[in-house]
Amino acid sequence: MIKILATIGPSSDSKPIIEGFSCHDVLFRLNGSHGNLSWHQQAVKNIRSQVDEAFILLDVPGVKPRTANEQALNIKRGQNVIFGGSVPAEDMVHVQLTRPLPMIDPSEKCFSVNDGQYVFDILESGEQFLIGQSRVDFTLLPRKGLNVPNSIYDEKKQLSIYKEFITHVVDLDIDGLGLSFVQTGELVEEVRSLFPNAVLVSKIENTEGLKNCQKIIEKSDAIMIDRGDLAAEIGLSGLYDAVLEISAFTKGAGKPLIMATENLGSMMTRDVPSKSEVMSIAHSVQIGADCIMLSEETAVAKNGLMIVSWLAEYLEKLTPTARVHHIPPDQKKYPEIWQLVKHLGECPVLLMSKSGYALFDFIAAQPKGDVNIVTNNLKVKAITKLFSRRIRVLPAETKQNTPIETIWEVVAKNKVS
Repeated sequence: MIKILATIGPSSDSKPIIEGFSCHDVLFRLNGSHGNLSWHQQAVKNIRSQVDEAFILLDVPGVKPRTANEQALNIKRGQNVIFGGSVPAEDMVHVQLTRPLPMIDPSEKCFSVNDGQYVFDILESGEQFLIGQSRVDFTLLPRKGLNVPNSIYDEKKQLSIYKEFITHVVDLDIDGLGLSFVQTGELVEEVRSLFPNAVLVSKIENTEGLKNCQKIIEKSDAIMIDRGDLAAEIGLSGLYDAVLEISAFTKGAGKPLIMATENLGSMMTRDVPSKSEVMSIAHSVQIGADCIMLSEETAVAKNGLMIVSWLAEYLEKLTPTARVHHIPPDQKKYPEIWQLVKHLGECPVLLMSKSGYALFDFIAAQPKGDVNIVTNNLKVKAITKLFSRRIRVLPAETKQNTPIETIWEVVAKNKVS
């Protein structure tokens, strides 16, 4: 069944709400851009106390700048606003930023805040500031993201931000790290070398990430498509094709796919979703999404339990039919085996995997039978929880058996008459 990845926030961090979520097929997400370390520590404890085997993903703050305003600001249409810079202009609203600006393409004419929702025309830009004229009246809430289309972010700075954050949370009892604004596969490799036991979920959400998505997918354990940032960075007209491309390569590599951003936002103020949200979720499932992520819908909405219940019931009725970009068999180890797997039909399969590569290759072959995997690798066990299909994990004895001896022992202990 398709999983729900629910973001835990101030409206959902209590044990009763978490227990309510656990009645459904729910995984848990914490957003490192919000809350302090002590809050995250308590949230993890609350999740583990209610759902011991839960999958917990912690999103690592990325290099994207956010607004540093502590109070809401009312911005008027036609008003000039300066973002960043050290000296405020007398005739402009001045908004400080949490991160340096990216490298901006001089040909760009506009930028946006809050996942592309509020657009500004660019009047002037420099290395440390950006001046724009607002196209609409709106209220700028604290810590909203700023996106400039086709920008390139400093990966050395990105890695430094990752390291600093992760060293503070490395002792938390979490399963995975969500890597924001990943632009290259090399960045994922760097993080893996530092934290090899974490499930790495790469978020593809800007122009460079899209351009390098195949390499990023290859180096990652799972992929998240953040449609909000992605749309703001590449433009709305390119979003549909980009989502198709990323999802197809992800499923072709046999990796779990998470679809994020505005899945059920309308239900924060009503009892039923919009028709466009219903269609969007169904489309995500049809192109292979293993998890549907809820953000504000569960983090801050007062009716998060109702939203999760509705989504769980709806997902039970949907069937994935993933479109994939198949990796040529000769680019994999043991191509003859994976060619054979494609023709197994509904025959149940027993896999052995130390690192998870066999599991990814098996899923990419798209067999229909039940999957049983023999592994003592806790990371591989955690990865199986992200897939929509049921994967049964069978632990192997720690004694030094040959693979065939281990297989027969596992079969003997777990066979069904």
